[in-house]
Amino acid sequence: MMDKKTLYKPFVNNTKSNFKYFVYVIKDGKKKKIGFGSKKNQQFHDKLGHYKHLDHKDRKRQQAYLKRSKGIRDGKGNLTYMNKNSSNWFSRNFLW
Repeated sequence: MMDKKTLYKPFVNNTKSNFKYFVYVIKDGKKKKIGFGSKKNQQFHDKLGHYKHLDHKDRKRQQAYLKRSKGIRDGKGNLTYMNKNSSNWFSRNFLW
């Protein structure tokens, strides 16, 4: 099943998990599924369209989220907002 999904192409979560979307990335040389976006929370604009009903379009909230998420670091201390293998990158680029 995992081989049928394309790398770096988000797809809708159809499980009971709390993530809106999943995506396959390469981490530590292996294909890995990561989730991003909480089903419980709103986003500025869902570019994938499956959760448009949770769009708030509030620029002030968008700027606050982008500023806050720009400081998120991984376990090695690296910033994740420019790392295409992180859920933070996908949230920022597809939901905010």
